[in-house]
Amino acid sequence: MESPFIFNRYVTGQDFIPRSAELNLLTDMLNQKQNCLIVEPANSGKKSIVNQAILVLQKESGNFHLCKIDLFNVKTQHKFLCKLVNKLLRPLSARHDELQRLAKEYLSKVPYTISSPENNTMPGTITLAKGLTHAQKVEILNLPNILSDTYSTNFILYFEEFQEIATHNDAAETLEIINKTWSSHHNCTYLITGSFVNIMNELFVDNKLLHNKIERIKLEKINEKCMADFIIRNFQKAGKVIPKEIAEQMCRLTDNHPYYTQHLADITFGLTRGYVNHQVLSQGFTLLLDYHSQYFRLITHKMSHFQLNLLKAILDGNNKFSSTEMLEKYELQSSANVNRLKEAVQKKEIIVFENGQANFTDPMFRTWLKEVFFAM
Repeated sequence: MESPFIFNRYVTGQDFIPRSAELNLLTDMLNQKQNCLIVEPANSGKKSIVNQAILVLQKESGNFHLCKIDLFNVKTQHKFLCKLVNKLLRPLSARHDELQRLAKEYLSKVPYTISSPENNTMPGTITLAKGLTHAQKVEILNLPNILSDTYSTNFILYFEEFQEIATHNDAAETLEIINKTWSSHHNCTYLITGSFVNIMNELFVDNKLLHNKIERIKLEKINEKCMADFIIRNFQKAGKVIPKEIAEQMCRLTDNHPYYTQHLADITFGLTRGYVNHQVLSQGFTLLLDYHSQYFRLITHKMSHFQLNLLKAILDGNNKFSSTEMLEKYELQSSANVNRLKEAVQKKEIIVFENGQANFTDPMFRTWLKEVFFAM
């Protein structure tokens, strides 16, 4: 039987592991046209909770227009603006002539071209001219609010991997215009997500992007009981049995992380015909570490000896690294070097420093370091 555990794509409905408080907050905020910010490491469940919220909204009212914009491969301001325009106008156009009409109406001051499809039943693609003026860029970034007003609906702009904007050569200008325009929008809603926690914190906490105009929804660790019940229920659906204590141990091994827990459950599901015991779980966990080992090896390969020493110090439960004892024990050289090392591991998105505490963004990488890398 096919495994009931899905870990390699987002899930909704019965496959969605309950995050009731966060889901209710997100749907309420979107209903009320409040801008939302979700900043969590990759594979933490951002896409699942967003898509589950959209399903709830569709059942409750449906008076909104969803505009999904994935920025993971958008490396320039020009490409960002082109993608934004196309994601907004193309879904409103069934034919080429309709897209031409909309572009003429809403991009009246912006130079552009529209590709000609083979027939009029396809809208084509808008390509903006390069070298746009500041005023023209402002006009483009005001489009969501104008369209929401014109169509009397809530345009929800759902951005994935928003941190990519910070990598643009002209990022400062883009962020300045975003801050100026989107802060004044009341007809539409911005749902912004990002996986690079440190970059997103720099944008929205340090630089106060959309300050007081967007609220962060933090995805708390999934409750162990909810996660264990989900695992037990899915095994039962397939006529297999996993004892409660082993399901709970599975959750603890993966720190209740939705991606790694489902992946471990999937591996374990395939190792047994009917009953999961401690030996099967142990074998599954070893296979899980092996599966991700090559990626983790690549991360450590690109790190310096001193950066790895800092990670070892963090693994050992330390948070103050500049004392003479710590500098000598972990060969960190000096306080100045510690600061450089902390900055380096943050740029690599390995560690997040919050309230004086150092936390790994990836719980399985932390486990692999402890159980494999530093255990050799």
